[in-house]
Amino acid sequence: MLSPETYAEIAPMRRDEPLAPWTTLRIGGRAEFFFEPHKPEKLAELLTALEADGIPWQLLGAGANVLAPDRGVPGAVIHTGNMRRIFSDGPGLRAWAGVTLPSLVHTAHNVGLAGLEALVGVPGHVGGALAMNAGSATWGIWDQVEQVVLWMPGQRPGLKIEEHTAAEIGPRYRDGNLQGAVVLEVLFHLEEQPPKVIKERQDAILRKKNQSQPVRLSSAGCAFRNPEGDSAGRLLDAAGLKGLQIGGAQVSELHANFILNRGQATAADVRQLLEQMESQVFAHSGVHLQRELVVWPEPTAPC
Repeated sequence: MLSPETYAEIAPMRRDEPLAPWTTLRIGGRAEFFFEPHKPEKLAELLTALEADGIPWQLLGAGANVLAPDRGVPGAVIHTGNMRRIFSDGPGLRAWAGVTLPSLVHTAHNVGLAGLEALVGVPGHVGGALAMNAGSATWGIWDQVEQVVLWMPGQRPGLKIEEHTAAEIGPRYRDGNLQGAVVLEVLFHLEEQPPKVIKERQDAILRKKNQSQPVRLSSAGCAFRNPEGDSAGRLLDAAGLKGLQIGGAQVSELHANFILNRGQATAADVRQLLEQMESQVFAHSGVHLQRELVVWPEPTAPC
């Protein structure tokens, strides 16, 4: 097994890093090892080394749809926040996995490229957005993908980097269908339009979100995916779940598909609240909700 010092040659590393400040829910214990690679090729090298040594890892972007465990994370947590480069590439943009969605949307507007407006006001990084196919009820970020560069899991020689089109990956609603692969960078195909027109669409979308979602409070975005032909928020509201609170975790009174941290929430509080929301919706409507929030497993002992 490689020594921690050798791993640190691949990417900057810290031990026992608190995870709560790195997630939008502000919840989580400590990561045994916390890495911050600066380039896609270094992320691929790090993942290859961790896999070869059998060291467990979790990937963390902006922490916008993640519930980190109270007891911490054994092994490695890899944060992509230092991979923030965006490049013009013909009638499109090429972005590394750690680019924030606000930065991507802002850049597209400034250079007069349309197609990403639905991401306005959405936190997160490009890699995580592709992993979950972030977007609206009728549009996903993969709709604009021309090519994606992935690190591929499995015992293969070299760094195991592959390029794919969106059609080859086959993303679905709220599911990038990556099957363990990790996004390194992506090329978006976009349409040239006047920045003023793009900004008007962004502003209209943002106004609607501000009116209907608790955007200024600590949450992790939507807790559940929308069932086909219906809305998770409507089902949760109909089941009387707005305002339900367990410990420091509360269902938003503005939008029932958002869980808020009211100050001292733990991961255990949120997990219990998720289970309660699922059971009450099923009892009320017979629908099994699927989680959009990614819940990392709680280790059996503190890290």
